[in-house]
Amino acid sequence: MADPPFNIHIPEKVVALASPRRFQAAAAFPAARAVIPQVRRGLLTLLRQSGLAEVADLAVQAAHEVVANAVTHGCHGFAPDTEVTMTVTCDGQRLRLEVWDPSTTKPRVRPATHDEVGGRGMLLVAAFADRWGVQSPEEGGKIVWLELRVPASPEAQ
Repeated sequence: MADPPFNIHIPEKVVALASPRRFQAAAAFPAARAVIPQVRRGLLTLLRQSGLAEVADLAVQAAHEVVANAVTHGCHGFAPDTEVTMTVTCDGQRLRLEVWDPSTTKPRVRPATHDEVGGRGMLLVAAFADRWGVQSPEEGGKIVWLELRVPASPEAQ
């Protein structure tokens, strides 16, 4: 399947703070399963270009689970043009990923049986992330966030 007729250019939305390992980036995208691979690729590119290759794969896998939950469950029953927002912030010590969707239903870690095809997303996030949680912003919906420790930069060693 081809990418949707739009591009998510997360790296071009980077707000430089002090160094490549200190940044904030944000992207809004349609709540469609077809965009998830594009979001993953954009995040992977951002993290590699920012000098965070050490945590890139783990962060992308965790983000995939949170984005997939937002698209599949958090936007179910909302208008077809509903968007999901992902914000990525690194302060040089921690990488924080936040995904907003319009639902107020909080995800939960639940055990899945061996016969179930799905239901392990938040279990994986809990295993991958150093910390994760859910916030309820005043404007509605929810933000599912996760944090990963970032190894010290080569310049700091």
